[in-house]
Amino acid sequence: MEIGLYIGLAAILTYLVWGFVIAFQVVLAMSGSKWAYQWIKSRYTYKVFYTEVIVFYPMILLGYLFLEWIPYYLFGVKKLSVFDLDHLFNRLYKD
Repeated sequence: MEIGLYIGLAAILTYLVWGFVIAFQVVLAMSGSKWAYQWIKSRYTYKVFYTEVIVFYPMILLGYLFLEWIPYYLFGVKKLSVFDLDHLFNRLYKD
């Protein structure tokens, strides 16, 4: 019973950590960061990136909330990037 608990905890922590990395890069790419474009294109094909976006969609929403929405509405940041994954995929994989 105890080993199952550790495996479950490891799976949850892995999801959270890797989801944070993906969410951070996707939010950076949505805001127009050239470095984030290069990072995504060098590591992912369209199919793999699409799968990771689907799997980590809740983490991407949380990342957008904390990195874009809260600073814009609470702290008066001038620019709010639009949450548009279709536009992001078109910019990354337009060929």
